[in-house]
Amino acid sequence: MGRTINKIKLRFLVYIFILFVIPLGIVKADSISASASGDVVTITYSGKYTDKSLTFYYNTKKDRNSAINVLKTGMAVKYTNRAQISLKNGTYHFWVFNTLTGGYYYTSYKVTTSCTDGLQVGLTSKFSVERCATVSMSGGTRVVTPSKANINANNNFAECKSGYKIQADNGGKPTTDTCKSTQVGTGTFNKRYCKQVYSGTCVKSSDNGSGGGGSSGGGTTVAAPSLTKLSVSSGSLSPSFKSGTKSYKVSVGADVASIRVDASAKSGSSFVSGYGPRTVNLKYGSNTISVKVKNSANKTVTYKIVVTRADNRSNVNTLSNLTVDKGTLTPAFASNITNYTVNVANNVEQITVGATLTDNTSSFANGYGPQTYNLQLGTNQIYVKVVNQKGSTNVYNITVIREDTPTKCTTDIDSLALLKGIDLATDRQGIEIDQITNFDSKVFTYDVQVPNEVQDLIVNAYVNEEGDTVVVEGAESLEVGVVREVKVTVSSKDCTDFTRLYVLNVTRQDKKELGSEAGLASLTIKDYDDIGFETGKYDYGIKLHKGDTELDIQYTQIDENARCVTEGNSDLTSGSIIKLTCTSADESDTVTYSISIDGVEKGKNTWLIIIIIIIIVLILIYLILRLLGYRIYFNFAVIGAFFRGIGEKISGIFDK
Repeated sequence: MGRTINKIKLRFLVYIFILFVIPLGIVKADSISASASGDVVTITYSGKYTDKSLTFYYNTKKDRNSAINVLKTGMAVKYTNRAQISLKNGTYHFWVFNTLTGGYYYTSYKVTTSCTDGLQVGLTSKFSVERCATVSMSGGTRVVTPSKANINANNNFAECKSGYKIQADNGGKPTTDTCKSTQVGTGTFNKRYCKQVYSGTCVKSSDNGSGGGGSSGGGTTVAAPSLTKLSVSSGSLSPSFKSGTKSYKVSVGADVASIRVDASAKSGSSFVSGYGPRTVNLKYGSNTISVKVKNSANKTVTYKIVVTRADNRSNVNTLSNLTVDKGTLTPAFASNITNYTVNVANNVEQITVGATLTDNTSSFANGYGPQTYNLQLGTNQIYVKVVNQKGSTNVYNITVIREDTPTKCTTDIDSLALLKGIDLATDRQGIEIDQITNFDSKVFTYDVQVPNEVQDLIVNAYVNEEGDTVVVEGAESLEVGVVREVKVTVSSKDCTDFTRLYVLNVTRQDKKELGSEAGLASLTIKDYDDIGFETGKYDYGIKLHKGDTELDIQYTQIDENARCVTEGNSDLTSGSIIKLTCTSADESDTVTYSISIDGVEKGKNTWLIIIIIIIIVLILIYLILRLLGYRIYFNFAVIGAFFRGIGEKISGIFDK
């Protein structure tokens, strides 16, 4: 009886362990964490998850019941196991709900890298105040709110003491403005917070401090800075120049790639460094050129010229036809429809996509034109990207669903869609780029700096599992000094919609001073005598070794950044000329060296030498034998035949 009771107790304890202890252990293994970069806070969930099982929430107080779903804010985006949201500075509370475990997971985070709405009152001196704005996209146009923020008219800024008034810096506009570089509307954020900093001085209402002039320490009035002349090399100013008019417009043709601005400062005025007369490169569309002058009291006046360069490039980036050789496009193709679905059977391992451009001036993005694709089980994303002359890309997305998803998508999820390495390159010859030496397949964010010469970065990503696909976005048209998020999205070949995102924070460095020296420091040819290289000597001649059709030319440049190109160094014969053209790094100087082939050396007549040696040896043997008393008899018939054979060989040598 006692043993039976003990067995019942043991079973009861086992049931309690299975029902309560084991689930508790699973819940504790799941967690979330938060981090911030600028205005973007990333909430990352770790544990057993799927894309559809996670919901993210946040609040400014530790109250989950009144928390906001981050996907409903308009300033957030969700990935497989994380969410990102744009927030102002402050302390925030985050939760994630997992329907698989039925649990909420919590963390808090203090944001200090975003922006803060400032308010100052009772000021009597110089001040600087920060505030938060938002940037969004509306009809393809960037919109910053507030759009006309000005500290002279907005009570959300510094308030001067009674009897004082604001003398704003920069005409009341922001002195620092991150809204200009904040990225939105690229498939992630539709709206983000950005920082604007305003500065100025609270001066007594009776002071002469708000106009263009001012007074020196001795009370002498200083004339306001101004221009006496302003003109452009192409087009004409509208309205015509007047010293008191500060804004002008100029229209130029599409072929005008740069414009020269000439100006003269009034006596007592001088140009602000970098804002005087100069030549400015023009992009298509609107270009704003500022000419700034200041007086001895350091007051500045800005003349602005808005140059509009006509743009006659085609903006057509559509297809006139799109086909697949397996399955059927749904819906039926139309040029203005960009999303399609194709269902194929489990045994279909490849699909060929055909596409025709509407406008022959457009082109397919590299790697995204008509081609044959290998299909993984489940969902496959195929992109056909059409780029117009203006560089705008239109993407046609074909979702190919191959039947059946393997069980590894739920049992081995941690090993899916990973990279084993990333190489960086550029199509600019002679430019070296530092590589990511600390790459780890489980680390998803890296900081990268590239030389100023690199405008378009080539990202070569190597998948950990053969068949996974990679899409790189944002690596083109890098801007100097602006951190660009280059996104490398890896899609699993086996699992439907399972992707991972690697982010490269790429900074294009400032332009370095380039050398103007194009010449060589040395010039030699391997296996040839010294050609007598001298600085300032550009023409050389050699005699080609018999059998050589190409030379191994070796040289060193005076400036290692100069670029040299060799032409004509193949199929060499007498009279050939090899050109070695070197261009300085700043492309201001070009030097061409020429190597003339003045003839070809004759080969050695080996057979003739051997025959002569044999004859000499025979004569010596004959003389020695005669001296020893031997009598020598000759078979002249054999000797005649021997020498006739020798004669034929000699004749053949000279014929060659």
